[in-house]
Amino acid sequence: MESSPGVLGAPGLVSSALILLVANPGLSGMGAATAAVVLGAAVAHAAWNALAKRSPDQHVAFLWLNLAVGALGLAGILAFGLPARAAIPFLIASVTVHLVYNLSLLNSYRFGDLSQIYPLARGVAPVLVAIGAIAFAGETLSPPQLAAVALTGVGLAGLAELRRLGDSRNRAAVMLAGATGLAIACYSLLDGLGVRRSGSPLAYAALLFTLEGLLVAPAIALPQLRAGRPLTGSGTVQGALAGVISWGAYAAVLWAQQRAPLAMVSALRETSVLAAVAIGRLFLGEKLGTKRLLAGFAVGIGVIALLATGVHAG
Repeated sequence: MESSPGVLGAPGLVSSALILLVANPGLSGMGAATAAVVLGAAVAHAAWNALAKRSPDQHVAFLWLNLAVGALGLAGILAFGLPARAAIPFLIASVTVHLVYNLSLLNSYRFGDLSQIYPLARGVAPVLVAIGAIAFAGETLSPPQLAAVALTGVGLAGLAELRRLGDSRNRAAVMLAGATGLAIACYSLLDGLGVRRSGSPLAYAALLFTLEGLLVAPAIALPQLRAGRPLTGSGTVQGALAGVISWGAYAAVLWAQQRAPLAMVSALRETSVLAAVAIGRLFLGEKLGTKRLLAGFAVGIGVIALLATGVHAG
């Protein structure tokens, strides 16, 4: 009976944040339209992760996810052109980090639930992004804003129930999710800096995903071929669909990063955890207990606090 309030509370917290923004656009330094885009991207991000997790063969799913992302990236280059040269060093570094992200996330889903892996991976990022944005992007957050980012990160990490580290599978899941979270923090900072120098967030996203597809897809396919495993299967369609959703979600985040502080976008984007917990319970049959519910409320409070304190884009 513990799971029902949590499932209902997850979309409720996200909806409350969105309604609050629409009702009072001046409440958030990023503005209602930008916040709505980030919230939509958050739900889409949770959805594509659920598709990848649900696949009976994560290797096939992630292979076709990245093939789809690469193909859409090429189409995007034809449509939007290339980003400015000043963005290229950040973009190349980001692509390298995305390889680590994909391989860590792929393997973490072999060991843990969506409602465990996703919150832990996403929870590591906001505090690290806030620190990185202050150190490298020249952004300044007030003590209340820093406290809100920290509360969001603590709540997200709490959703993962880190005390369950007794067995080897769970330890592997937590370590891989942590590596995924570190990669998220790194590429979020790199892309936030790069997209501001790109001249066009869509051009930046197009080249980013083209290079990511060219790098990650072979990194997944070659071990499969050496092991004599097929490159197609039941995860092909799910993976390709996840890739399409992934491309749209991240392009929206890059667009938002041009209009709002990196830490603010990252923290608001982490409402995707609430959607992931609900999806894990409703569609994947995962358990959601009191601890995860309380952690979800902590995330909600942290997000509302971020919106209430406001951070103005430079």
